[in-house]
Amino acid sequence: MTPWTPQRGARPGPAARRAVFRDAGLQLWADSGWAAVTAPAVCAATGLDAAEFAAEYDSAEDLLGDIFDEGTEDRAAVVLAAIEAAGPNLHARIHACLVAVADRLDADPRQSTVLVEAVGCPSLRARRRAANRGFAAIIVGELGLAQLPIEPEQLQTAAHFCLGGLAELFLASQDAGTAIDRTLLVEHGTLLFEASLTAR
Repeated sequence: MTPWTPQRGARPGPAARRAVFRDAGLQLWADSGWAAVTAPAVCAATGLDAAEFAAEYDSAEDLLGDIFDEGTEDRAAVVLAAIEAAGPNLHARIHACLVAVADRLDADPRQSTVLVEAVGCPSLRARRRAANRGFAAIIVGELGLAQLPIEPEQLQTAAHFCLGGLAELFLASQDAGTAIDRTLLVEHGTLLFEASLTAR
């Protein structure tokens, strides 16, 4: 991200300032891991100062949480919209979800790092667990599986299994060393997802 400079105009206000800090923090996270997201590093990347950072965030961990929450809320919104638009067919709904998330990660591949690496950050573990519970609830409820003769606990187990597998598929699709491209991610990923959810 290009640091802010006086030549680029007025200093950003609070809302814009948070967005600038989030973007810089996300870039640092994607480039060097969550531990690289510190207040001095983010200030250096943005050209904003420590007082401006302190006005928005209590700590670097607070910024990491904001970055994580923004990405999670965005993915949840596109997944729910995709499910609603896809109609009642289970296969179509899963396919639409994968397309929607793939589109989001194609638009900003940095979010893939957040999907996976949050598990290694102590301050984000609770957020990640809560996010996964939320997405599992979407899978169980919104995909219309409640009427299948599968125990709720089995369905929830399958949902969490799928979430972990999908995160790895998304990472693999961005790895030039694998044969997994977007088509395999979406088309075969949909079949694997469906098979896992309906297994008894």
